[in-house]
Amino acid sequence: MTPELKWLTDPTVFAVNRLDAHSDHVCYRSEAEIRLGGSSLRQSLDGSWRFAYSACPAARPADFYREDADLSAFGTIRVPGHIELQGYGQIQYTNTLYPWDGRSYLRPPQIDWDNTPVGSYVREFDLDEGLRGQRVCVSFQGAEQALFVWCNGHFVGYAEDSFTPSEFDLTPYIKETGNRLCVEVYKHSSASWLEDQDFFRFSGLFRSVYLYAKPKVHIRDIWLKAELAEGNTTGLLTPIVKLDGETDGARVHLRLTDGEEFALFDEDIDGSTIELSAIHPWS
Repeated sequence: MTPELKWLTDPTVFAVNRLDAHSDHVCYRSEAEIRLGGSSLRQSLDGSWRFAYSACPAARPADFYREDADLSAFGTIRVPGHIELQGYGQIQYTNTLYPWDGRSYLRPPQIDWDNTPVGSYVREFDLDEGLRGQRVCVSFQGAEQALFVWCNGHFVGYAEDSFTPSEFDLTPYIKETGNRLCVEVYKHSSASWLEDQDFFRFSGLFRSVYLYAKPKVHIRDIWLKAELAEGNTTGLLTPIVKLDGETDGARVHLRLTDGEEFALFDEDIDGSTIELSAIHPWS
């Protein structure tokens, strides 16, 4: 698939190749990793990125995502962080007005092509040992406002949701060493018309970026639906779990402990509601 700038002004295109939303649980390889508080299935890409700022799309380095691209003119920027707070562009605060009011006459879903800043980000990395040989995805926890993503010269995907994570599967393009992740972030898109609230207008990769590995069987989504039975002393817990990968014959085991590490439940689950006695409800 070839990425197109016209997606920025097409309200029907707000995600291309983006993975479905899911719970924000962290996967660990072992209980020991849980106790240590770090997962070998996750690799942070936060830190210093190569960066070029452009005042409008026409001025951007359009081919910067190619593997042989010359990045000698690029500077650096910190991720996570707003572009405007690191010496690029202009800080802007608006309340009831759109940022372009009084400067350009626009109607939805248009953007001002002469005043839509673009940040071009590049991060080079090797895969950590714990991610090698597995399916690898990238998670952008917050990118304002529209982003195009490439990995090792290949287009990966597009998304517009500024304040919710956007994740993409890098598995077809990732290598063990010598990877180059390239991201274009546009300050405005058709989605800008949905943001007319009392806040500062910033842009960029303003929340963390990280890679995570999916083992052969991966828990993609979890919903633990908790309720109280009549009388308020019996807890009802319905676990809903969605799996990825080689799921034939897979089983899910749930261990639920209290604050003293005493196991209240320690069995395989099938989606049925679990009853827990002597519950003290919180208020």
